[in-house]
Amino acid sequence: MLSVQQQLIGNHFWVKRNPPWAAVFDTLALPQFRDQEREQLMEHVDLEQRQIDWEGIHQVGKSFSKEPRVLLRVAHALYNGGDCQLSELKGLSSAGRSAAILLIAQRYRE
Repeated sequence: MLSVQQQLIGNHFWVKRNPPWAAVFDTLALPQFRDQEREQLMEHVDLEQRQIDWEGIHQVGKSFSKEPRVLLRVAHALYNGGDCQLSELKGLSSAGRSAAILLIAQRYRE
């Protein structure tokens, strides 16, 4: 059985070797996102052209609960090589904080 992440990236294995992109897909594979939400978000990801429409992602995310919205902002910051606003993590559940910390750690692994 394929993992959620494998389902999302398909044959685009380069994603796992690219930390900014891996951070995005590690985020989308989190259980904090429902399948329908993932589908909506993936409409704004073009793996062939290696482009992400972050404006579209955040627009779609406006209808999500707080935790997925914060995780999307974390993924966006990690994708852009920027710092995450760790103060945002205090509003997450313990599972959400753990997920965000894991994403940050994976993004900067060597």
